[in-house]
Amino acid sequence: MSSSKSIFELSTKTVVVIGIGAVLYGLLSYVTNFVPVAGNSLRPAISVLTLIGAMFGPLVGFFVGTFGAMINDLFSGQIWLHWNIGNGIIGIFAGLVFLMKDFDVNRGQVRTKHYLWVVLYGLVGNIVGLTAAALVDVAMGTPFATAVVSWAIVPALVNVVWVATLGLLLIAAFARRKSGHTDLEIGK
Repeated sequence: MSSSKSIFELSTKTVVVIGIGAVLYGLLSYVTNFVPVAGNSLRPAISVLTLIGAMFGPLVGFFVGTFGAMINDLFSGQIWLHWNIGNGIIGIFAGLVFLMKDFDVNRGQVRTKHYLWVVLYGLVGNIVGLTAAALVDVAMGTPFATAVVSWAIVPALVNVVWVATLGLLLIAAFARRKSGHTDLEIGK
């Protein structure tokens, strides 16, 4: 990886990461589909999307989120394209920390401020992505409170708990592994 980061660099490696990440995100999402949270399901798989976005950027995050949600839908027996794109939006926001000049999980360069940004981007991304998808459902006749509150806001807040716990732990573990440290201390 060069010193300047490009979100548009789709090398063979990033295409493979998109494929593996989408399958992982989709299958892990499917496994927890049956654990209800408001009008949605428990989604600890969001931490995988958080890690991949942080490691490879917003474009990869978008594709992993969109295609991963689509894989989940395929196993569930129905495709909800607007919700798949909503997951892609979450992936875009998960990848924004990748663009910070002094951040690089792949080189072990992660500081306390980066973890804070990951959580903030996770919060905004989940609210924007899920609310955008819910508003499509509102336009199709679903009551606002059902679509936006039950299907978007409450699940977005639960997702952020996963981002702030398991997502940060995954980033810390990968960063420590790449930096040569053996402990899992977060921040500097």
